[in-house]
Amino acid sequence: MMKVRALFLYALLCLADLAFAGTLALAQEKFPSRPVKIIVPLQAGGAIDVFARALGKEFETRMGVGVVVENRAGANTIIAANACKSAPPDGYTVCILSRSTVSINPEIYRKLSYDPLVDFDPITNAFFGQQIIILNKNVPVNTFAELVEYSKQNPDKLNFASMGLGGDSHLLIEWLKYTSGAKIAHVPFKGFPEAMTSFNGNSVQIIALLVGNPDLARQVVEGEVKGLLLPGSKRSPLVPDVPTFAESGLRASETTFMPWFGLFAPKGTPVEIVNKLNMEFNAIMAIPEFRQRFLVANGFLPAGNKPDEFAKFLIADRKDAAEIVAISGVKLDE
Repeated sequence: MMKVRALFLYALLCLADLAFAGTLALAQEKFPSRPVKIIVPLQAGGAIDVFARALGKEFETRMGVGVVVENRAGANTIIAANACKSAPPDGYTVCILSRSTVSINPEIYRKLSYDPLVDFDPITNAFFGQQIIILNKNVPVNTFAELVEYSKQNPDKLNFASMGLGGDSHLLIEWLKYTSGAKIAHVPFKGFPEAMTSFNGNSVQIIALLVGNPDLARQVVEGEVKGLLLPGSKRSPLVPDVPTFAESGLRASETTFMPWFGLFAPKGTPVEIVNKLNMEFNAIMAIPEFRQRFLVANGFLPAGNKPDEFAKFLIADRKDAAEIVAISGVKLDE
């Protein structure tokens, strides 16, 4: 009996040693040691998706592990946010989330299935996307001041398109209407293709888009559409003749109407892993060829910051978003 008991105790000690060794191995595991997934809140093929895949490819080269890009589009980025929230907080899931996800949705939706300041760990702000407000060439005006006057004289002639209630393209024009008194009706669409079809057919005359959208800059430069305004105070080299808010006497903070896209991890990801991801992603985005091809050429303004700096920015940006959402009057149910 004593011998059996001794053998039993020995077996328990062996199991404990194995468990400890396994825990120690996990603790000392070099990160990353297996493939990393990047969740993208938009459909494949767009500029954000192209950026994510290029970022992943560079990460593979630097880290020696694979990267899988997973597109989780829909519901004003809520689907991607929930996928990010539910992922294991081990550094092997990285999420590209946007201003809509983090700052605007909490102000628009009466109830939201995630809390952006609680459920995610910020890694770095990747870039801002400069928007351009374009006008159908059949509208007989060329400046924003002329558009405001024309809209007041013809209150039933102008419509603006958006890619859904509460999105960037909606809130920007609502703020301009509020600020200037312009009379322009809102027509929401399910997505970019439908909105552009109506714009090209002159059913809607105004739309706000990222300046880096495919072929848009060429259309503006060649006069196929009229470039009306750019938020902020700096002109875009893609459409150098289009005036800015500041030049047109419109006062708003530099980034209030610039959508941003940042990199996040699920809440609880170890700080040392978040810092490593921050270092690697910022290093990739600082590569001159990468920066020019996947950011600047698409009309994106590179950002890049430390996790704590990004966290402070998110708090301030939420306040800006609350103001413009209040002006729009939009409230939705998820």
